[in-house]
Amino acid sequence: MTRYELLTTEVTEAVLQHLRDSFFADEPLNKAVSLCERGQPHAALEQLCIATIADGLSLGAFDGEKRMISKIAL
Repeated sequence: MTRYELLTTEVTEAVLQHLRDSFFADEPLNKAVSLCERGQPHAALEQLCIATIADGLSLGAFDGEKRMISKIAL
Protein backbone atom coordinates (compact mmCIF):
# COMPACT_ATOMS: atom_id res chain seq x y z
CA MET A 1 0.00 0.00 0.00
CA THR A 2 1.33 3.45 -0.90
CA ARG A 3 0.95 6.32 1.53
CA TYR A 4 1.45 9.96 0.61
CA GLU A 5 2.85 12.22 3.31
CA LEU A 6 4.41 15.63 3.69
CA LEU A 7 8.18 15.23 3.91
CA THR A 8 9.81 16.21 7.19
CA THR A 9 13.41 16.74 8.15
CA GLU A 10 13.31 13.26 9.74
CA VAL A 11 13.35 11.64 6.28
CA THR A 12 15.83 14.05 4.67
CA GLU A 13 18.67 11.52 4.39
CA ALA A 14 16.39 8.89 2.84
CA VAL A 15 15.09 11.48 0.36
CA LEU A 16 18.63 12.54 -0.56
CA GLN A 17 19.64 8.92 -1.12
CA HIS A 18 16.60 8.40 -3.33
CA LEU A 19 17.56 11.48 -5.36
CA ARG A 20 21.20 10.34 -5.65
CA ASP A 21 20.10 6.92 -6.88
CA SER A 22 17.28 7.87 -9.22
CA PHE A 23 17.24 11.55 -10.16
CA PHE A 24 20.36 13.73 -9.94
CA ALA A 25 22.40 11.92 -12.61
CA ASP A 26 19.47 11.59 -15.04
CA GLU A 27 18.01 15.10 -14.78
CA PRO A 28 18.54 16.53 -18.30
CA LEU A 29 20.51 19.66 -17.36
CA ASN A 30 22.68 17.78 -14.86
CA LYS A 31 23.29 15.07 -17.44
CA ALA A 32 24.13 17.56 -20.21
CA VAL A 33 27.00 19.01 -18.18
CA SER A 34 27.99 15.73 -16.44
CA LEU A 35 27.30 17.37 -13.09
CA CYS A 36 27.20 14.19 -11.03
CA GLU A 37 27.23 10.41 -11.13
CA ARG A 38 24.46 8.04 -10.07
CA GLY A 39 24.52 7.34 -6.34
CA GLN A 40 27.09 10.02 -5.57
CA PRO A 41 26.39 13.09 -3.43
CA HIS A 42 26.50 16.63 -4.82
CA ALA A 43 26.67 19.30 -2.12
CA ALA A 44 24.94 22.15 -3.97
CA LEU A 45 22.03 20.01 -5.18
CA GLU A 46 21.59 18.45 -1.75
CA GLN A 47 21.61 21.80 0.07
CA LEU A 48 18.86 23.03 -2.24
CA CYS A 49 16.80 19.91 -1.53
CA ILE A 50 17.36 20.18 2.24
CA ALA A 51 16.17 23.80 2.20
CA THR A 52 13.14 22.86 0.10
CA ILE A 53 12.15 20.02 2.45
CA ALA A 54 12.45 22.41 5.41
CA ASP A 55 9.80 24.62 3.79
CA GLY A 56 7.27 21.91 4.70
CA LEU A 57 5.54 21.72 1.32
CA SER A 58 7.22 18.64 -0.19
CA LEU A 59 5.35 15.38 -0.65
CA GLY A 60 6.57 11.80 -0.66
CA ALA A 61 5.08 8.44 -1.59
CA PHE A 62 6.08 5.65 0.78
CA ASP A 63 5.58 2.01 -0.21
CA GLY A 64 4.86 -0.77 2.24
CA GLU A 65 5.55 -1.23 5.91
CA LYS A 66 9.26 -0.50 5.50
CA ARG A 67 8.36 3.00 4.30
CA MET A 68 10.51 2.83 1.19
CA ILE A 69 10.36 6.10 -0.75
CA SER A 70 9.06 5.54 -4.26
CA LYS A 71 8.29 9.10 -5.39
CA ILE A 72 8.87 12.64 -4.20
CA ALA A 73 7.74 16.11 -5.17
CA LEU A 74 9.90 18.91 -3.78
